[in-house]
Amino acid sequence: MDEPDPVDSWPHRPFSPAEASALLDDIDGAAAVWVMHHDNDVRSAIVLDNAPEDAAIDIIVETDVGFEMYSYTSGVWLNYGTQRKDDPDAPPMAGTLDSYDVLAGESETA
Repeated sequence: MDEPDPVDSWPHRPFSPAEASALLDDIDGAAAVWVMHHDNDVRSAIVLDNAPEDAAIDIIVETDVGFEMYSYTSGVWLNYGTQRKDDPDAPPMAGTLDSYDVLAGESETA
């Protein structure tokens, strides 16, 4: 996978659940927004003290063609690219999605 690209148009803080849910409308072809629920040790290392307890820091947006992966790291959102659904050489997403829950929309894989 290539180096992740910063998402300059996103805020330099974690998303609230409402902001993460809004990606369903903001990203073309989005069908579902998945978020990872981290334990307190991970959250305390990434999320500032004033962030909401339920702040989203790892997001997968499932679209009609693939899975767009984003992570909040060192004060910026990074885009880790898209794993296409029609790529027979791509690893299955099932293992990754086991660590995530659908926050908004309806997944074709859930």
